[in-house]
Amino acid sequence: MREITYSKSAKQLIRFFCINGIIVELLCILRLFLRTGFTLEIPEIQNIFDFFNSDLNVAIVDFISLVLFVIVLIVPKRIVLFAIISFLYSFKIILIDTLAVNPLGQLLYLMGVSCLLYLGFFKYHRIFKIVFSVVFNMLLIAHSAVHGVEVLVQSYIVSFGYGLVLLVTLFFCTNFLKLIHVKRTARIWDLSQYPNLTQRDKEWLKDILDEKRYEEIATASGVTVGTLKNRMHQIYSIVGIEDRIQLIGTYSGYEVKF
Repeated sequence: MREITYSKSAKQLIRFFCINGIIVELLCILRLFLRTGFTLEIPEIQNIFDFFNSDLNVAIVDFISLVLFVIVLIVPKRIVLFAIISFLYSFKIILIDTLAVNPLGQLLYLMGVSCLLYLGFFKYHRIFKIVFSVVFNMLLIAHSAVHGVEVLVQSYIVSFGYGLVLLVTLFFCTNFLKLIHVKRTARIWDLSQYPNLTQRDKEWLKDILDEKRYEEIATASGVTVGTLKNRMHQIYSIVGIEDRIQLIGTYSGYEVKF
């Protein structure tokens, strides 16, 4: 998986997620003890299915997830632990509660996959990993057949329905944000990319875009109009513009950045 450098704001956001996760885990643990009368009785476990359905399994998943959230809170770059938490709860819900009863299991599975996608897990052998993720998800859901055909069908409906809603939502949101980003960056004229321009040259360009006349700019700068015009011809050449008219026509409305 690729190494990611997180900004300060990204780390703060991850920590916010962790705090929410810790609160949820503490509430889940409290609910477990309230349901068991603060005793957490552990019945005799005969097989793996008894273990999955036991309060012991619930307690283990809750405590492990709580510890992982605390670790990510301290070390935000260990974001891969989010995927582990997501899959832990997803498997528990899909195999025990079934998606027909608790659709959250599918969202948790998709969150785990999206976390791996963000970390670059699907960069290599992409097709195989995508197919494996989908097939493995379908096989997990197939276990709900032990509860009857109706539960199995409902679980698959939830899986495909929630997956569709999430993917379509992500598609429109990411494309909208991309459009906003393009528009925002497209309206900025960064003059720092022209090293031959002086600070005063940049200020003159901004003044012209503010539709100030040569006479007004020359007076404010303490130079003659002729001197200003001669220098502006050189400036236009540097920025790839022919004259004042083309400058205004090309960059009018742009935010000038020095």
